[in-house]
Parts: sequence; C-alpha cells; structure tokens
Amino acid sequence: MPVALTRRALDRTGRAARDTKRPWPGAFAVSDRLLFSVAGARGIVGRTIDPDVVVRLCAAFAAAMPPGPVVLGRDTRPSGDSFARAAAAALAASGRDVIDLGVATTPTTEMATAHHGAAAGVIVTASHNPVEWNALKFLDGRGIFIGPEAGARVLDRYEHGGFAWVGGREHGRITRDETAARRHVEAILALDVVDVDAIRARRFRVVLDCINGAGSVIAPDLLRELGAEVVEVNCRPTGDFVRDPEPRAEHLVELAHRVRAEGADVGFAVDPDADRLALVDETGRALSEEYTLALAVDGVLERSPGPVVVNLSTASLVEHVAARHGVTVERTPVGEAHVVARMLESGAPIGGEGNGGVVYPALHPGRDALVGMALILQILAARGETLGARVATFPPFHMSKARLERRGPFDAAAVADAFESLGARGIDARDGVRATFDEGWVHLRVSNTEGVVRVICEAPDAADAARLEARARGVLERLWAKP
Repeated sequence: MPVALTRRALDRTGRAARDTKRPWPGAFAVSDRLLFSVAGARGIVGRTIDPDVVVRLCAAFAAAMPPGPVVLGRDTRPSGDSFARAAAAALAASGRDVIDLGVATTPTTEMATAHHGAAAGVIVTASHNPVEWNALKFLDGRGIFIGPEAGARVLDRYEHGGFAWVGGREHGRITRDETAARRHVEAILALDVVDVDAIRARRFRVVLDCINGAGSVIAPDLLRELGAEVVEVNCRPTGDFVRDPEPRAEHLVELAHRVRAEGADVGFAVDPDADRLALVDETGRALSEEYTLALAVDGVLERSPGPVVVNLSTASLVEHVAARHGVTVERTPVGEAHVVARMLESGAPIGGEGNGGVVYPALHPGRDALVGMALILQILAARGETLGARVATFPPFHMSKARLERRGPFDAAAVADAFESLGARGIDARDGVRATFDEGWVHLRVSNTEGVVRVICEAPDAADAARLEARARGVLERLWAKP
C-alpha cells in the first residue's frame, strides 16, 4: 500500500496520493506510549512498556482475534519472564487457553502456533533492539505476523478498553509445551533441500554466537545433529547481551576472533530471538548480513527454481543470484509481514530480508536463523567449497546502513522531489523513498522498530556508497531545517 504523498502523485511508478493516518506502510499507529507496526508493539521497559501495558495489549489482542488457544514464547531479556507471566495471565483471564513455550525463538513460536492449531500466538521479544527494550509480536493462527487490519483492531481495543474479561468458570488454562524446539530441529533435518548425510560428512567446525538469547536453547543442538563440532560463544540463555543485539559485521569482533583462533570453517551469529543470521568466513572475516540471504537463495534455487521476494532495502546480490537461475525478484516494503504475504501469493520458494532474515516457506513462512544455518552448510557441502570461496563468486558491492534521530516530519513527497532534483533515475515511494542513481541506490524510511530514520545505501564501492549517504543526509538536513 503506497505511503501518503502530501505534495503530488508520482505517476511514473504508479503511485497515487491518498489520505491516510498511517505514518508509514504497515504501521498501525504511533501511540504516546508504544510504537505499533507490523513488527509488533515495542517500547522501553519501565518507560513506555511495563506489565500493565502488556496486560492491556494481550487483553486487546484476545478480544480482537478468533476464538481458540494462544501460543506464548519469549526471548531471554531480563524483563521477558515477568512480561510473559503478565501476558499469560491476561490471555487466560480473557478466556484463552495458553500454551506456554517458555524461552523459545521467534521461528519456533511461529511453528508451534501452527502445530497446535492455535487461534493466535504472542512472542515477548524486542528482537534486535537493546536490552532496555521489550515488545510483543502478534501472530495469527498460521504463525504469521498479523497484518494492518488486525493490528488496527488490537490498537483500537487497547486504546479504548475493549477487553472481554471472563468469569471464573471460563478462565483459560495455562499449560507448557517443552518439545517445541525439538520439533523445530526435526523439521529442519527432514527438509528435502537439506542433505543431512552430506553435511555430516563435511564435519564442519562452527563457532556459534547466540548473544545469550533464545537461540541458545536450540541452535547448538541443531548444529550437532548436522554433525558439526560446535564452539559455543555467548550460548547461555541468561539475557546478558554482551554485544550489540543486531547481528551486523561490525558487531561480530569476538566471533571473528574465535573463528580464527579455533580454525573453524564458519561462524554463525544470531539476534536475541534468532530470526536473523550473520556469518563469519573461515579467515575470520565478518561478512555483511546481506550475504546470508543471497547464499540461501542460491542454494534453494538450484533445487526449486521460482520467484524470489525481498524487501526494498535488500542488496542487489539477490538479483545477481536470481539471474544465475533465470528467475525474477520482487521487492516489497520492509517488514517480514510484507515479504511473507507476497511470497505466499506468488508461490516463491525462498525470500526474506537482507538483514540476515531467511524465509523458507517449505519449513514455515517466517524468518528463521536456524534454517538459514542449515541452508548455508548445505550449499558449502554440496559445492565442496569454503564460505570465503563461495562469497568470492558474488560481484563486489558495498552497503552503508545509518540511523538518524528524527528532528522533524518525514515528508516522502518532499524527499522524492529532492532526489529527483539531484538526478535520481527512479523513485519508489511504497516505503519511505528509494531512489536509484547512476552509482547505486539509497533508501530513506522511518523505522518500524525504533524512532529513527534509516538510511540504507548500496554501490559497487565504499566511496560511492559514502557519497550516496552524504547526499541522503543532506536532503533530510535541508528538509528538517525548513521552518
């Protein structure tokens, strides 16, 4: 759905100006207390989210969703246990049976929601946000993030008190499911695309960094089932986030050092809820998280050719891989919900987001760092290559990813006008503004998960990417400087 263009329609890309209260695609609203979007309801613990907010959110969610049980999972951050207890209590007091997974990754919870035939799912996690944050992610009965319409219903009930507390006889029961992680591992091992015997024969030595998050309770077991010798780094489910939770190359210094010291074949790093995966090659070089998706797409398309769906901020590496296999790439607004919805519509065998988020619908339609690990090991085993050698087959590229604190409104039409005046060859305003120039592209958008404007640039070399970033920053500075 196009973002509102307040100045004029940009006809060349088929976009029309429209009146909407949504501040960006997929956003439900920005409340005084919380950030609502396709990525859930997020806030800073003790300031904008607390147990009272969690209770009201879950009561609103229960009232807005179809009848039936709700699956509940959480990551390991310190506020997670109390928030999950509050969520379970609110859901049960709304008449919902609750299937509590305890500490579980986001993909595990998504799969468990579908497995149990539940009406919905709730995940207590702020994903890649720092430990000061927490959030609720809301799932429908398929284990897929709810869309804008359902999200608007939840927000309306949250803000206006549309709850449905029940009497004692109707109170829901809270039970535990201790086997969800094991089912997740077994489902990955059973995938046709994963040749378990071939991977085991390679006897990979892997250094694994789970940032002491939810991945700690499943990723080591999966890798050992695949015959890997696993060196665990930050793999205790304590919630002690010893590095920046976002698994980007610049945050993987410790992992890179350990890969070199251990003589490992590969290093894997995930975020706190294990839906994003980043890689370190055998030389100890931390790779851009963009390579994760490109490598997974390459491996899957060899066996299952078909269209690929990614978001607007994903590197052009995916187009290069798709061209190798003679298939097309479609881009959507940023956010797993947008990507997954289009993948299901188009029958795409693989897709995801360039932040390390691999979506393989044959397993389940959600980002999953665990299946990403299996797909990476699969392509290395099938090709008999090192990770560094496989990455060397891709064309050179450089991405810069910056975050700017908002100092004024984000006027997409004004940004588009400014880029056009600077010589942009193409404009896409479905999610912020993505502008294509001779030397590369730049994407400016309001974050779904933080109160910032994201500036993503790609070019063949670092100098061109830096120039694009400077150009984008200049556009915003000039717009925000206007009275």
